[in-house]
Amino acid sequence: MAVPTIQPGQIKTGPGRILYAPLGTAIPTFTAAASKITGTWTTWLEVGATDSGLTYTESTETSDVNVAESLYPVRTVTTGKGSRVAFTMSHISDVNWKLAMNGGTITTSGTGVTKLNTYVPPLVGAENRVMLGFLSLEEDEVLIWPQVFNVGSVETARGAFDTKAGLPVEFAAELPDPAVMLTPYKRWTSGQLAQGV
Repeated sequence: MAVPTIQPGQIKTGPGRILYAPLGTAIPTFTAAASKITGTWTTWLEVGATDSGLTYTESTETSDVNVAESLYPVRTVTTGKGSRVAFTMSHISDVNWKLAMNGGTITTSGTGVTKLNTYVPPLVGAENRVMLGFLSLEEDEVLIWPQVFNVGSVETARGAFDTKAGLPVEFAAELPDPAVMLTPYKRWTSGQLAQGV
């Protein structure tokens, strides 16, 4: 029995860093050194810990073109594309709450132990899109979605003492301004992930 050549460096496990930034923020200039991707994420914020890392889903909707003379389709055409980035934030900070709600405003009064923040969610039509990024644990893979919008339901539970609250999000990747990027995402790789011609 023939077995494939196993490439341990291409088998990925573990989480990574999830970052976000306002639309129009500069995408880092990435380079590779010692099989790791380097770049400066200027003004990008980290979401911090998550329940189970990040899940990226790319879907393609299709339709078959049929004729009476064939049992098989003569062609399959693409009728839609969709991308989703989902994770549950474990840090229930003001900025993560604002990210989950697609914007809003945070006002602050006081400082130190008297600091008090007030958050007001955005009204319909006043929501914000953001940029989203992912850096793998081994720093050999980067994904950037230049324009995303949270389309998921946000449900945070405050239950028993052992129930950890979280902020679940499910971002839809949208086509950004062509001046930023011409695709809904871009991926950079280094090391053993970087194969191809």
